[in-house]
Amino acid sequence: MTHWTEELFKEHPELFLGAFEVRLEQSYDEVAGLLHCLSEQGFQPERLLDLNCGIGRHSIELARQGIQVVGTDISQDYIDIATRRAAEEGVAGKTLFQAADMRGIAAALAGEEPFDGVVCLWTAFGFYDEATNLDVLRQCLGLVKEGGFLALDIINRDWLVQSFQEQGFTRWNERIVLEERRFNPISSRIYNTWTFLRQQDKETYKLEKTVKLDHQVWSLHELVALINKAGWRFQTAYPGFAPGGVTAEDGLSAAADEVLQSRMLLVIGRK
Repeated sequence: MTHWTEELFKEHPELFLGAFEVRLEQSYDEVAGLLHCLSEQGFQPERLLDLNCGIGRHSIELARQGIQVVGTDISQDYIDIATRRAAEEGVAGKTLFQAADMRGIAAALAGEEPFDGVVCLWTAFGFYDEATNLDVLRQCLGLVKEGGFLALDIINRDWLVQSFQEQGFTRWNERIVLEERRFNPISSRIYNTWTFLRQQDKETYKLEKTVKLDHQVWSLHELVALINKAGWRFQTAYPGFAPGGVTAEDGLSAAADEVLQSRMLLVIGRK
C-alpha cells in the first residue's frame, strides 16, 4: 500500500508546491534565527544535511551564508525545482540536491563525508510509525561528525492540544485546501483529510484530489526522550527560531513558559 508521503509528494507534488512557495519570503528570517540559535550553542556549521528540504528554501538561504548544503527530499519534482532555484540564485556551487526517502537516508548518503549537523525544519518529521521515526533519527546520527548536531523544528503538541480545531482551510496560491482533522490523544497522532480545490475563475473551483494523511506529534519532554533514545544528547530547546530556550542543565528554567507555549519547538541534540 502506498504511504501518504509517496502519494502526496511523489505522485501529486503539484498539490503541496504552493505551501512552499507562499513561505519563500520567510526563509531568510527562519535561517537567520536558526543560525543564531546554533551559534548560541557553540555550533558554526560549514556543511549541513537539510533533511526533507522540499524545494530548497532553507538550503538556499543556508548556502547564501557560505554553508555547504546537501538537501534531500522524497520528491524528485521538488529536488528538480530546488536545483533550478539554486542555480538561479547563484549558489549551485554550495548546494547538492538529491531525491532520497528519509526512511533510507543512511544508505542514500553512504558515500558522503560526515556532516557538521542535520537540520529538519517545518515539521518535516514524524510521518511514520514510532519505530520508523526513531530509526530515522538513529540513521541521522551516523551521518554526523562527533560533536555535531541535530536541529529538529516541529509543531508543539502542548500548543496543539490547546489550539486544536477540527476543521479549517488554507489558501496556497491558486489552490484552497479544506482540512478535516482528528487528534488521538492516546497515540498522539493527527489524522487529516485534505481536499484540494483549484481555482478556475473568479467564482469557480474544481475538485482535484482528496488525500488522507497522519503524523506523530510530541511534547517537549517526549522529544527529549526520543532524541536521547536515538543516541543523541539533548542540548537545548527554543520556541521556534526565537532566542532563549531550555537546556538539559537548566531543566525548566525561566524560559520554560515561552518554550512550552510556543507553536513550534526547535530542539537541538548533540552527538
